[in-house]
Amino acid sequence: MERMNDYYASVTRRLLLAFFCLCLVPLLAVGWITKNSLRDINIIRLEDKATATVTAQAKVLSQVLKDHINNLDMLVNFLPPSFFEQQGNTEKLFLAIDNRGDIVDLQSIAADGRQYAYVGPYRTQVKGKSYAEAPWFQETLLNGVHISNVFTGYRGTPHFVVAVTNPLKSYVLRATVNSSSFNSLLLAAQISPHSDAFIVNRAGEFQTPSLRGEDTLSVTARTLISAGGSEAPIVTDDAVYIARPLADGRWFFIVTANVADSMSVYIPLYRQILIVFTILFILALAAALVVSIMLARHIRHADQEYAANSMQFAQMEKMATIGRLAAGVAHEINNPLQMISSQSGWIAELLPEEDPAKVKNLGEYKESIEKIRYHVKRAGTITHRLLGYSKKMAAQQEEVQLNDLLNETISFVEKEAESHDISIHRNFLPDLPLTMTDGPQLQQVFLNLLNNALDAAGEKGEVEISTAVSGSDLVIRFADSGEGIARENLKRLFDPFFTTKLPNKGTGLGLYISYDITRKLGGSLKAENRESGGALFTVQLPIARLGEIKRH
Repeated sequence: MERMNDYYASVTRRLLLAFFCLCLVPLLAVGWITKNSLRDINIIRLEDKATATVTAQAKVLSQVLKDHINNLDMLVNFLPPSFFEQQGNTEKLFLAIDNRGDIVDLQSIAADGRQYAYVGPYRTQVKGKSYAEAPWFQETLLNGVHISNVFTGYRGTPHFVVAVTNPLKSYVLRATVNSSSFNSLLLAAQISPHSDAFIVNRAGEFQTPSLRGEDTLSVTARTLISAGGSEAPIVTDDAVYIARPLADGRWFFIVTANVADSMSVYIPLYRQILIVFTILFILALAAALVVSIMLARHIRHADQEYAANSMQFAQMEKMATIGRLAAGVAHEINNPLQMISSQSGWIAELLPEEDPAKVKNLGEYKESIEKIRYHVKRAGTITHRLLGYSKKMAAQQEEVQLNDLLNETISFVEKEAESHDISIHRNFLPDLPLTMTDGPQLQQVFLNLLNNALDAAGEKGEVEISTAVSGSDLVIRFADSGEGIARENLKRLFDPFFTTKLPNKGTGLGLYISYDITRKLGGSLKAENRESGGALFTVQLPIARLGEIKRH
């Protein structure tokens, strides 16, 4: 009954799961589509916002650079070269062009690299210095203009250099610009708290500090640089990346817009959707539960009716099948057994007539004949019991010495135990009392328990078998050195078809059959875990004398 209850509970759970999935899958699909649609819409809006921001700020930054270049270019185009050879004139120009306070110094240099004049805080450091071999100086004379990367130098603050030459390339006018003026412009490009904006050169070196304090350039940002600051943004799971070139491609202005920040505006909508989905989920679960229980009850009722109608036919068919099988076994096995028995008896009658001096190993021949007779008798008992299944014969009771029965059972598995290096320890009580019981069936119990113990012990394990007397009962214990039995499995251990072995390694009937045989013999079988580790199975049988046979 408990197994049937478990079965129908399983049917109910499966039906519930099926209906639940049928309801849940559409909800999840709609939720997934909604979430992705909102994210896609948000990404499109974020791309547009990032594109507009980076384009506008790039124009501002480019204009600042152009202003510095145009100011210097205007001076060298409208003033004669001799004007820049005078220190006083250069000082006046410095005051005139440094109206925003971002010019650090101003310097005029002859075409041969000699310094004409210098205005700034580092006059002693540059005094008498020649720039003829400086790469930036040569680039200025060659291209007419030069914009350097941001560097610290001996000035100790981040800055960059703007230099131009006159049309005749007879001298160079050089100005050092404090890059902090760019940093304040980058703040206007920060779209959200976790977004970023910065300027890098072609080599990926930061020209301005990252607003988020990053000190290494991401792979995505490097991809934008290698693409020359392409118009199209790059979208990742975390952010939207977009870049614009500055200073004729010498620098790149990069803005990263954080996706998570932009999704925060949809949180109220997400909450509303979540509430709706939660209500739908609860309603679907309740409907699935009601329908599953009703269907399971209907199935159970139908099964009970079917079982009641077919039980009698099944029992008749089973008994008829067993009867036919038993008759075949009796015909095919009992006749050869009778022949073996008669021939061994004839040999036993002939052996005493032989001359012991001429026949070697006469004693072993006699012992072998006795073994043949014993096992023929045992096989006959088995076939007789098989016939009893169809004829409902009573179990055969005889006086059994359990120590001998255990030794014989152990002999069946000794070779297997040796192949796995498993030690079998016997701890038998000497002079164990005889008891009236069914020896072959009890041997089947012992063999099942011993095989389970060997499986549990594993390679190089140990199995201990002991016998004892407790009051009016015989106690047989099978202990192994395995991992023991999980607590949740102890209650189900003797259920039919329950097994913890791998597929194709056990049917789950061994312990069930053993438990049933032991109970029918008037005893008990229980399992537990030892404190020292491993499992312990205890068989307890009553000591029955002739005429005191107990049946259950």
